[in-house]
Amino acid sequence: MESLAYLTDTILINTYLKAIEQKLDPYFIQLLLAEIEERGLKVEDSRAIYF
Repeated sequence: MESLAYLTDTILINTYLKAIEQKLDPYFIQLLLAEIEERGLKVEDSRAIYF
């Protein structure tokens, strides 16, 4: 998603983890995860969810 490209890697990962913590819409969480994977980032946190 082009608009997610403006987020730094750190902000993207923190947003992803916070979205999980707050139990936000699973579709939103999947969008964040897709961007994380597209960037080749790893989330080293027990809260991470992989679809």
